[in-house]
Amino acid sequence: MERAARLWRAQALIGLAPILVWAGFHLWEQWAAFGGRTRFVTRLASTSHGGAALATELLLAIAPALGWIALELHLRRGPEPAALAGAMAERPEVARRLGLLVKAGSWLFFAWLVFHVGWLWWPKLVEGSEPVRTWAQLRAGMGAWAIAIPNAVGLTAFGLHVWGAIPRALVAFELAGEPSTRRTARACGALLAVGFVVLYAQLAGWHAAGAGTLWSLE
Repeated sequence: MERAARLWRAQALIGLAPILVWAGFHLWEQWAAFGGRTRFVTRLASTSHGGAALATELLLAIAPALGWIALELHLRRGPEPAALAGAMAERPEVARRLGLLVKAGSWLFFAWLVFHVGWLWWPKLVEGSEPVRTWAQLRAGMGAWAIAIPNAVGLTAFGLHVWGAIPRALVAFELAGEPSTRRTARACGALLAVGFVVLYAQLAGWHAAGAGTLWSLE
């Protein structure tokens, strides 16, 4: 039982990794788009090509995704701790349904994350990773249904994952013993999720058409 508890805590911690490190870093990287194409390509030149950048993607995106999926498959053989099962609401039935929704979002997000990194990095490995070429690939991909639709699904799933990952991590590490603390954690997760989704959706529109999805970036 103690080993299972440690594994549940490890999965909760891994679930935070893409939020605290990978998503935060990429939001900072992509933020340069708000300053125009020249600033974005300059930022991309320093962050998104070469062996160090690939190693960072593997360490901060692919490794957590595969680790989370492996732990999920292993842990689902046994019961989920009652505290974690109730992380998303105080009423058991509501918590169960929201927990399933968040879990589906996490599965979709981590599967999309593997696809996303492969889509962006495979051409870099084959053709080279010049910043202008990378941006051209982003622009062409975000404007194509085959990439835009998975990206929209992955972004929505990421929002669900963020919403659930924060209260689950606090509960797993016994930092949210009071209902008020759990409600605050869920509210913070929801606000952070909305912020990420809005900003990444805005940037996707800029990549696809040179203008933002929700407000103009021309």
